[in-house]
Amino acid sequence: MLDLDPLQRDALSEILNIGVGKSAQAMSQLVGEEVLLSVPEISFMTVGQAGAKLSRDDKRLYSVRQSFRGVFGGDALLVFPEDGSRALVRSMAGDAVPEDQLDGVMGDAMTEVGNIILNACMAALAELFAQPFETQSPLLHVGTARAIIGARAQNHAVMFIHIRFVLHESNTEGFVIFIMNTTSLEDFKAAIRRFVGDALPPAAMH
Repeated sequence: MLDLDPLQRDALSEILNIGVGKSAQAMSQLVGEEVLLSVPEISFMTVGQAGAKLSRDDKRLYSVRQSFRGVFGGDALLVFPEDGSRALVRSMAGDAVPEDQLDGVMGDAMTEVGNIILNACMAALAELFAQPFETQSPLLHVGTARAIIGARAQNHAVMFIHIRFVLHESNTEGFVIFIMNTTSLEDFKAAIRRFVGDALPPAAMH
């Protein structure tokens, strides 16, 4: 689906890892303790395959969606299983919010988490491509994988990023998903190739 060579994949992985690292710092301030994020695992698939990967147990998911446009366009989503979302919000709320009131703050808290992580990823991509992205306000969705991904064409491209979040009392996993149509996918590939070509010294390109 995305014919990147090893050098291009390494460049993409490294810049996203930098973005995730910056979001970990912001998350640590928000939670009040150190948040460790794993090195992002990047894979490419279709919308249909991404939906199947997310719906392993058919459980409810929390998703923050942010539309964007620039050198390529689409939708960026941060997705957490419901139990992982509760653990994360519990850590954020601390003793200030009783357990029976946690549901009331889940939406705002997860939107804030999504805003931090998605903006960090978008900033990293903007640095990679040396062009800014225009983003819309993040929107929260709760439901099954099919519901949160939406009714997009099942063969649209997805950049699927798997990240593990480790806090003192919880270890959960989240997913960052970039959904792109065919035109955006080609623009994305071209931008990565230009970046790698510009970064290489002339002798390395022969």
